[in-house]
Formats: sequence, C-alpha cells, structure tokens
Amino acid sequence: MFCTRCGANNLDTDQFCRSCSSPLTKPGGAHGQGVSSGSPQQPYPYSTPGPAQQQPPQGYTPYPGYQAQSPAQYGYANQMYPQQTSASGRSIAAMILSIISIFTCGPLLSIPGMILGKTEMNAIRQGQAPQAGETFAKVGFYVGLGVTILSCLGGLFYLFFIILGTTSGSFQ
Repeated sequence: MFCTRCGANNLDTDQFCRSCSSPLTKPGGAHGQGVSSGSPQQPYPYSTPGPAQQQPPQGYTPYPGYQAQSPAQYGYANQMYPQQTSASGRSIAAMILSIISIFTCGPLLSIPGMILGKTEMNAIRQGQAPQAGETFAKVGFYVGLGVTILSCLGGLFYLFFIILGTTSGSFQ
C-alpha cells in the first residue's frame, strides 16, 4: 500500500506510514472493499530505506495517488474523523504508570508500565502506532525497568537484614 502523503511503500497491514507516520487509508475504505490488482505486492525500490538508497531513474513520477497533504478521512454518515498525529494512549499510559511507580507501589505499577511501553515500541517499529508516542513509550519502558530492578534489590537487602538480625539474635 502506498502512502497518499509521501508516496512511500508500506505493508498492507500497516496503519501508519513508515516514512512520514501519517495514517494510511485502504483503497475503497468507505465500503470496506479491498481493491486488489490480482498480484501480490512487490517491494518498491525507490521508497524503501536502506544502506544503499537508489536514485529514481529519469522521468520517474511518484505513485498516482500521491498528494502533498493527506485527504480528509470520513467515517459513518460523512462525519470527519481527526487524523491521529499525537501519541497513542498506550504510550502515555506506560509513561504515567512507570513514573507513578517511583513514588508508590514499586513493581505493582512499574511492571505493567514496562510491558505497555515495550508493546508500544514494537507497534511503532511495525508501523501500527503513531511515531509521536515513541518517546513516551521509551520512558515508560526504561523507567519501569529501573524501578522494578531497584525494588527487587531493595527487597533482597531487606530480606538479608532480616536474616542477619535473626541469626545474630540466636547467638546471644
């Protein structure tokens, strides 16, 4: 599937463009009919990033559906839906859970924040979530990981001092 904003080639399962992060619309999206040319999608050499970026040949024109701005998206009864260019709720929730876990419950909130952050980072990498939430997801993952490690180390030290106190009391 080609992006209508930048013309980059994306997988048919992607919801957001891997190049410009704009939402992708499926062909014939108003009626739910997928338009297919009959052949599987071939890689498009001029839009795939890589170490050796190829130059387009002379006379190259972008994909026919290419437009400078993405078209308005309409849903049920021609109501216009806003395009999602901000961070997703999962990435924000991951960050909030992990930051709150610093001051409250430790691993009870940091582990879910860490899991949400990692799943959102994977979704962004696969093009299924907007790129704008990447920083929030990374903060949620790494802060959650740090709080979980520190909580486990604190629990081990606490357990060590309890064992040390009971053994020293038995010698007296």
